[in-house]
Amino acid sequence: MRRDLAQPATRSIQGLAHPCLLAFVTIAVLTASQAGLAAAAPDDPPPFPTLESREAFIRAHEAGLEPWMEEPIRAVHDEYDVIHYDVDLDLDIPSRIIYGVVTVDATAEVANLLVLPIDLFSPMVVDSVKVDGQVASYSHASGVIRVNLPQALQPGDPVTLRIAYHGTPSFSGMPFRWMVHGANIPMVLSYSEPYGAPAWWACKDDPKDKATFTIHVTAPDDLSTVSNGVLTSVVDNGDGTATYNWTHDYPMSTYLFSIATTNFEHWSEVYTALDGISTMDVDYYAYPEDRGDAEIDWRHNIQMMEYYASIFGEYPFLDEKYAIAEFQHPGAMEHQTATSMGYFWITGDNANDYVVAHELSHMWVGDMITMRLWSHAWTKEGFATHCEALYFEDLYGEDYYHGYMESMNILSYAPRQLYNINPPLDGAIYYKGAWVLHMLRHVIGDAAFFSGCYGYTNDPDLRYGNNVTEDLRDAFEAASGMDLDWFFQEWIYSPGYPRYRILWSSAPAGGGYDVSLDIEQTQSIGPDFKMPIDVRIYTEEGPENFVVWDSLQTQSFVLHVSAPPNHLVLDPDDWLIKEVLDISAVEGDIADASAPALRCDPNPFDRSTRIRFAMTEAGPVRLLVFDPSGRLVRTLLDCRLGVGEHRISWDGRGEDGALLPSGIYLQRLERNGRASNSRVLRLR
Repeated sequence: MRRDLAQPATRSIQGLAHPCLLAFVTIAVLTASQAGLAAAAPDDPPPFPTLESREAFIRAHEAGLEPWMEEPIRAVHDEYDVIHYDVDLDLDIPSRIIYGVVTVDATAEVANLLVLPIDLFSPMVVDSVKVDGQVASYSHASGVIRVNLPQALQPGDPVTLRIAYHGTPSFSGMPFRWMVHGANIPMVLSYSEPYGAPAWWACKDDPKDKATFTIHVTAPDDLSTVSNGVLTSVVDNGDGTATYNWTHDYPMSTYLFSIATTNFEHWSEVYTALDGISTMDVDYYAYPEDRGDAEIDWRHNIQMMEYYASIFGEYPFLDEKYAIAEFQHPGAMEHQTATSMGYFWITGDNANDYVVAHELSHMWVGDMITMRLWSHAWTKEGFATHCEALYFEDLYGEDYYHGYMESMNILSYAPRQLYNINPPLDGAIYYKGAWVLHMLRHVIGDAAFFSGCYGYTNDPDLRYGNNVTEDLRDAFEAASGMDLDWFFQEWIYSPGYPRYRILWSSAPAGGGYDVSLDIEQTQSIGPDFKMPIDVRIYTEEGPENFVVWDSLQTQSFVLHVSAPPNHLVLDPDDWLIKEVLDISAVEGDIADASAPALRCDPNPFDRSTRIRFAMTEAGPVRLLVFDPSGRLVRTLLDCRLGVGEHRISWDGRGEDGALLPSGIYLQRLERNGRASNSRVLRLR
């Protein structure tokens, strides 16, 4: 499905009651059901990613930080601006040695520049340095080559630096690895995020300094190399080696430059651009033993590309390519135009479509627009994580979207501050970052949210350049007409999240009932949060919905309903990062506080339902699902829970992971010898 770029995208409203991490042209919107993408979706949506798989995904990214955890990050070199890199690498695989020549075309940024610093870590050895073709003197210490220039440069003056070096990268954070796969087949890979590029090539390692690239990789001729941009030639050197030559004419940060070298099998698809005329090759590279599984796992990639183009604008590297290449690494990485996909995520069952979607969306948010400083990394990782949920919502509807968001275990990450988090790839930038965008979507509405996404990725001051958090804020302010500084201050620049304690009562008034609602914020970390909060009051004649703007430590509201109220739910559709510690009613408004009531929303459901219950005392809990015959089909919870309101999503699957047939299912909550039951209708 493809949204019309002349219009802002909105969320499709499907099913019953409404709709959790990252999301993002100008008048009205085509929804998934209107445009037909949902019709192309598989009959059965995938299970939500498990917490174990999400933790594995984060651990793989955090591994790149290992060498830096105890060391200060080196200073950046703002004395000059790199325009172009020519990187020539000769891989001696048996000896695990890189022989490299890097040519840097740059311009001076400061007056009287006499020493040009460039990053290259030990144990790499510098063999020679030339400046504008002439041999130059230099020093190499503390991971920086300091090149003495023959004459002082002034702002705008060009300079060409040529560095020849060799060595074996040996950093524990895995920026460059000599691996094997299959029957002991060599597999050479790079993974430089965030600070690892100088472990294997000489560069100015600063995410805001983006340059174009020419890349040459020489390796045994029975292996092939995948890199950024377009493959311009393969040269047989006649000595058992071949050189793969790649050119990338779009600006790129150093941490996104990559190589992957092994005995790849290669196949392609064609992506048709939004204009319906232009096309681009989409290339896939997998180990021969994994090709069958990879063809399955990557088969939705074109559909994902069409979706992201519909909300962000055309694929930003259309003149070159998009590729996915398998590599011998436990993670995945959004290398510009050439995503690297760890073998771990190739399973042949599409269970990891979310990883494919995540890395693809980075081409817009992370690669085309790259954070200026690592302290703003949430803007790329939170966005890409939310993009997973948006893609699945477009396929499977908003109930699945909300279940997907809830599967992220957000409260494990919510206490942390997103801006300038340490380490910079902490899991919070992924999951809290995504939830922040989820909340923002609800605050400003779908039309403004999707218009803001499109405005952000099409801002000429940001495209192929760099961003900071305020650029994202400005895009959503322009789209919504709202001042959003308060939202970014409390959710990006402050730690914590709200913990609400609720007290409510009701009395007859005006032909109905006035509900007095007191909300107390009890968190010890973070500010008093200002947020619009949805309130759903269940009456004898059905639910009634309200929105209250809560901003104080203690605040009172009066809400009028037309019939006697019997239950109240705060944020029923899970738009907020929050804890609700207690919902108490006075004068008997809750009939039996000792037996927690179960509520399923939506009911009936097809994709997923959210099961909610309140605990008035801590203790062991089991939440069980029984089929219409009374057979136990799923244990959703078997653990200890604390006081407060709890929720869990059920995707209609049994213990074996298979989708269950239509029918009425019983949920049973067991706690300290007491039980509460609820029934829900599953439709397929």
